[in-house]
Amino acid sequence: MRTRPLLALASLALALHACAPAAPRIRLPDKIEPFCGSKQARTTAIASAMTSTNDLKLDDHPRDSAIRRELTAGGGVIEHWDPVQLLKLPKTSLQLGETDGYARVFSVAVPIAPPDALTRPLYLEVNDHGVRTWIAMQAYDVQNVCVEGRRES
Repeated sequence: MRTRPLLALASLALALHACAPAAPRIRLPDKIEPFCGSKQARTTAIASAMTSTNDLKLDDHPRDSAIRRELTAGGGVIEHWDPVQLLKLPKTSLQLGETDGYARVFSVAVPIAPPDALTRPLYLEVNDHGVRTWIAMQAYDVQNVCVEGRRES
């Protein structure tokens, strides 16, 4: 007979979980800048890299020109959102002046990871206390963001 209260409690917990707001999903970007040569940018790999960060903002604040030079030399992709893409980064968002646990991402730059790499740099153009700036982070997803196929313009 003790199973009825446990079953009721489990049902209540499940119902509350179903009503809880879900974290925003990574939307398709409004603009893609591939640095993939004859290959095609893979948006699913970029979204996966974004959600695999260690949530520790590095002290590096790279410039747009340096990021573009890196991607031109080694390959990668830049994606842009308008309006911003919310990205769940509780620790980093506090450093950026956000109180809800989400970084406001305008753009992401994802270089191609070297072979056998365990991590790769990931650059986010974010709202940092009201100022748009690039920040550097580490991503653990190292799958290729450029794949064989015809590049779409």
